[in-house]
Amino acid sequence: MMKDYWVTLDDQGFINAWSEVETLDYMEVRSDTELFKKLDFVRVIDGVAEIDEARRQQVIKAFEDTPLSETEQLRAQNIELRDTLLDLAIIIDSLGGELE
Repeated sequence: MMKDYWVTLDDQGFINAWSEVETLDYMEVRSDTELFKKLDFVRVIDGVAEIDEARRQQVIKAFEDTPLSETEQLRAQNIELRDTLLDLAIIIDSLGGELE
């Protein structure tokens, strides 16, 4: 579904901010509602927001190539440890052990 939005563009012409209401220094565009809030790979062509597929692939690759922060690494390790503990609890329970 197409709708009117207001956006700002970066120096390469890609949307870097969206608004659902008219805002000072934002330009009005028509856009599919599914594009709302997508950044860095959406351009405005003839007043309509459109995905730039080549740029989208660049953004995805850059994200995938960025190493995890220490916090993100710790979060992933915690998830793995939690899953391991749950697996062990299931094994202990199946062997007739009691869990508290």
